[in-house]
Amino acid sequence: MQYALLNKNRENKSAKNPLVPLHINYLFRIFLSGMVLFMLFRLLLLNLNSGQAEGISASVIFYALFNRGCLFDAAVNSYALIIPFLFLSIGYFIPSTKKVFSFLAFYFLVIFYAFAIAVHSADIPYFEYFNSRLTNGILSWTEDLWIMVKSRFSTPVYYPFIGLFVVVAILFVFLMKRMANKTILGLKYYNEPVLKKILFTAAAGFFLILGARGEIRKDIMPLGIANSFFSNFSFSNQLGLNPVYSFFSSYKDKKLSYLNDEDAVKNVQKYLNITKKYSSPIARDVFFSSETTKPNVVVFLVESLSAFKLKRYGYPQNIMPFIDSLMNVSATFDNVYTDGMHTHNGLYSALFGMPSVLKYKAMSSPLTAGQKHSGLSNVLNEYGYKSVFFCSGDKGFDNMNGFFLNNEFESIISYENYTEKGETMEWGVHDNVMFDYGLKKMDTLASSGKPFLSVMLTVSTHEALLPPEKVAFKPDAEDSYDRCYQYTDWAFSEFFRKAKNTSWFDNTVFVFVGDHGQNFDKTYELPLSYHHVPMIFYSPKLIKPQAYDKIGLQLDLFPTLMDFISLSYINNTLGIDLLKEDRPFAYFSADNKIGCLNNDFFLILRGNGPETLYKYKNNDVTNYMSENSKLALEMKTYVYSMLQTSTFMAVNKYLGLPGK
Repeated sequence: MQYALLNKNRENKSAKNPLVPLHINYLFRIFLSGMVLFMLFRLLLLNLNSGQAEGISASVIFYALFNRGCLFDAAVNSYALIIPFLFLSIGYFIPSTKKVFSFLAFYFLVIFYAFAIAVHSADIPYFEYFNSRLTNGILSWTEDLWIMVKSRFSTPVYYPFIGLFVVVAILFVFLMKRMANKTILGLKYYNEPVLKKILFTAAAGFFLILGARGEIRKDIMPLGIANSFFSNFSFSNQLGLNPVYSFFSSYKDKKLSYLNDEDAVKNVQKYLNITKKYSSPIARDVFFSSETTKPNVVVFLVESLSAFKLKRYGYPQNIMPFIDSLMNVSATFDNVYTDGMHTHNGLYSALFGMPSVLKYKAMSSPLTAGQKHSGLSNVLNEYGYKSVFFCSGDKGFDNMNGFFLNNEFESIISYENYTEKGETMEWGVHDNVMFDYGLKKMDTLASSGKPFLSVMLTVSTHEALLPPEKVAFKPDAEDSYDRCYQYTDWAFSEFFRKAKNTSWFDNTVFVFVGDHGQNFDKTYELPLSYHHVPMIFYSPKLIKPQAYDKIGLQLDLFPTLMDFISLSYINNTLGIDLLKEDRPFAYFSADNKIGCLNNDFFLILRGNGPETLYKYKNNDVTNYMSENSKLALEMKTYVYSMLQTSTFMAVNKYLGLPGK
């Protein structure tokens, strides 16, 4: 036995050395396999979004695929191979460690490429939903991980992408194992000259660094997200990106700030015409001389109520006839934009008058979640209002329960409270169930003799949901999204048909605003259909119908409502009263991007990319930044001042009602 092993070892040592060392051969094969893998995913993304490529020349698409795409893919593969390269190099120079470091290199690559395949598989529906390549914003719900996993695995639209990950991961790991068995995990050992080892190691290391850097010239910065922006078209610019690259790159997004806190606060005081009176730098007194009956307030935060889907704003089908008709007999603000593209953004902004800063989740962050605020529920509590919040599912999601109870809501109604649940889905009960229960709850509140605030967060127009089947209304739209909007519109019509017969209806102000919009218009990387929503104040006895076209924000809901119900208070928010005040720009955040617009121009600020300025009214994709640099600076100063002041307020614990 010993003789056989000795003879085998001699055969290996006397065998002709391969020109390229086996471990470098293996790394090169992995690199090429990774390039093919990522290109196939990119082609799949292009195929599934071919509509976005219409109007873009073939040369631009090819450049995105095979120039920008290959650069970013090469960078990801090169970064992935650096640690295995170091492991295998140690085994190359110290043969006694070869086996250990070969296995370490192999399993590192298995883990990395399984992760990369998962990222690419998730990137496809992520892009469809957000019109953006994957970032670490997808991790915003780690505290609600089980809820998110449950919702994704119970939604059939995601099944193909889960299957894609499983199949591709298994095949690719099998391929890597076959290549490893023929190279780094094989039994052959070659006694190679030290000089050859040094030369091949140096050459391989040089090419890995070159691939990761993307450029060899010293005067050119290393590859970055900005390198993907080579055309005027959002789709082709994003097509060239690798989602693994964009995911990790989002961790080094530059802080979107160039002002100090003092200057930011002074700017905000100037913008909002504030003379400092309280410890909080933005608190100001708001007085109303007219007497009020302390009307009840019902606020509907409507899931994905994008202006894009309403006939009033040009949608060809009238899929929400009740809401459309309601806007004609209400005070309707047609030029309002949401704070962000997530429900937690909308809740925080609309009810508490403060913006969210990029990926920051104010309702669950330790910095703000425990602080008392100066929002709608806090102020109305001072006037003796009883407040209740309704959601369809888990009240713990986004820390709604903890945050709202800490801010003067007396009760939170969630999934377990609905005695008759009807047909349920992954996010809880449908809208008509919540509305029916809500009517009974509001009857009880009204019977106490005190005014009430009722906030209802709808869900049935959420992405990937289906309307319930066992209800009287049967939607007939061809588009699945449109059917959900038809159902929710019907549920609203039923709610108001019943509410008009209650004792409290005539003395109630009803408010509608979208929690956010949806990715229906993909002209820009930051879709305006995600942020443009109507804001509606309806009360036949108390509010005169009128249409307002001035620029507004979701966070203006609270101060504007206070004017409609004529209750004096201290406004310690960044919201304004749209009946009496104006703002020059609207602004909003979308994970790692900020948008700012006026009536003509739309500015996009990226945490790790270029700044662009568009004439958005006609979906113009030309970048007008160079010829409008002064305007762009004014817009940046405005939005940065607002967001920095918001952070300053949180850090210094100024968010509560002054004097409280």
